[in-house]
Amino acid sequence: METHNINWYAIIAIVLAASLVVFAFAKPQVVSVNPFESTKTLDVSADGKISADADVADIFVTVETKAKTADDAQEQNAAIVNSLRLALHGTGLIKDVTTSSFNMYPNYNYDTGRAVTDGYLVTHSLKINTEKVAAVGKILDVATANGATTISYVSFSLSDSKVESLKKQALAIAAENVMSKAQSLATATKVVLGRPVKVTENSYYNQPTYYGANFAAKELAAPTQVIAGQVDVMATVSISYEIA
Repeated sequence: METHNINWYAIIAIVLAASLVVFAFAKPQVVSVNPFESTKTLDVSADGKISADADVADIFVTVETKAKTADDAQEQNAAIVNSLRLALHGTGLIKDVTTSSFNMYPNYNYDTGRAVTDGYLVTHSLKINTEKVAAVGKILDVATANGATTISYVSFSLSDSKVESLKKQALAIAAENVMSKAQSLATATKVVLGRPVKVTENSYYNQPTYYGANFAAKELAAPTQVIAGQVDVMATVSISYEIA
């Protein structure tokens, strides 16, 4: 019998190579799915506004005094301010009187061509708060008749409780407007509105202001008439809707 030498190493190498080829073609397919798919949205904003009569007023007045010395200027100012406070409280029209600013500084004379101290000035500014809005003119007359030398301005506003109530109403109007606007846009662009995915809001109101003037003389004049008018409370609502 004839004996053949078998190259087992070659056979093993061929078998291993064939196995690797089979394994490579038999590898299963993997499909990846991205879970973060972008959502199409329709973003809409609308405003709402409601107006109401002001029910609070802040009146800012100043008492200015001048004297040769700082102490005299301050003493004179304090006496006038105290008298003014008593007169204002005596009207029964105000809620509170507080200091908004106080300043004292030298007054300079430039007649000689250089700055020369010519006494001292003291200014004491007061904030007068009242809920008697219709009586603001009368309060101004009392202030000027009792030492106020300047009326800076009068600011009309709303009480906190009234602001909160009106903000809710303005937001309701804005929400109704934004939903109506979204439906109109969806119909016009032929899309279908889905659920709201984001809602934001903002509300605010504008305070009407009356500016005053300087009063160099304390002569009685015709009663001051100040008309408060209405305060506008506004809100903005923005909604992002899913669309298909």
